[in-house]
Amino acid sequence: MGTRKAVTLRDLSSELGLSIQTISKALGGRPGMSEETRSRVLRTAFRRGYLTVAQAREMASRGIAPYPTFQLRFVLVQSRQSSNYNIQLAEGLTARLDQLDHRLERYTLDKDLSDRDFSAWLEAGSVAEADGLLIAPRLITDSMERKLLSLPVPKVLINYPRPLSQVDSVIWDVFEGVCMAVDKLVQLGHKRILYVGDVDSQRGYLRRWQAFQEMMAEHGLAADAGLLVPGGWTASELRDQLAACRATAIVAGLDEDVERLLGTLAGLGCRVPEDISVIGLANRAPVAYPELSRPVLPIRETGYKAADKLLWRLANPSEPIEHIRIAGRFYDGQTIAPLA
Repeated sequence: MGTRKAVTLRDLSSELGLSIQTISKALGGRPGMSEETRSRVLRTAFRRGYLTVAQAREMASRGIAPYPTFQLRFVLVQSRQSSNYNIQLAEGLTARLDQLDHRLERYTLDKDLSDRDFSAWLEAGSVAEADGLLIAPRLITDSMERKLLSLPVPKVLINYPRPLSQVDSVIWDVFEGVCMAVDKLVQLGHKRILYVGDVDSQRGYLRRWQAFQEMMAEHGLAADAGLLVPGGWTASELRDQLAACRATAIVAGLDEDVERLLGTLAGLGCRVPEDISVIGLANRAPVAYPELSRPVLPIRETGYKAADKLLWRLANPSEPIEHIRIAGRFYDGQTIAPLA
């Protein structure tokens, strides 16, 4: 059998009835033609073997063809525990990927799996064969995150990365959100501010507590364990700590604590904001408390940016790792007031 003759630009030009300059311009992603023409050139170049699979995937990832020669398949790994905000996250991811007709699949990882079970989980969803991997926050254990990060697949971590992770990351900036919360309360005259929430089971939770301590220190205020009601708190523990530190304001660091906290305060006879001001890091405005004062967490925007970053990484595999934090604005709401 003879060797297959290499396809040239002249061959493509003859088949498509277009000039060599137009073919070259289409393959280079340069402007100056309709996208239908560009798509026709790319499809023909791929079908004839002039454009390799790797080149086609790279061009699709860069959005050179609005009607891509290749539809890329991306996988989002998440836990059920994070489903309340993963809806917004997935909205942002699909908004960006849909622009280029790419596909997003979601898989749940809720257990600390053995190596054997992890391999079976990967195989069941063909996760390791995806064109790109997106890892959502709050996986059950760090070991699962490490195993995902070790996969030889382009990936973006939607979280604060561990040291030496060597992975692109994008996250809505809860650190900045807590700083805004503390600063807002101090500007209103509050100095005895209580932090309520888990501070150690997730990296993002620790970052919130660190932000609280750092911003209190910026204002010359103490922020030690005496100003903390940790995760798993009860109504009596909250009541006792409020009395012990004579707090006039509270920062609720976790979304799932916000509504329970406001309900508990009402049960204790504490009026919000007349008796105590409250700011909560809610993923979105709670249905029961739509006027909650809060830093707005740009979760959907983070999803959009994470997808964009993964597409960029596919096209630029040798560029330096980047860590992106996306900060939102502060919504004053009706649960804070100046200190009388």
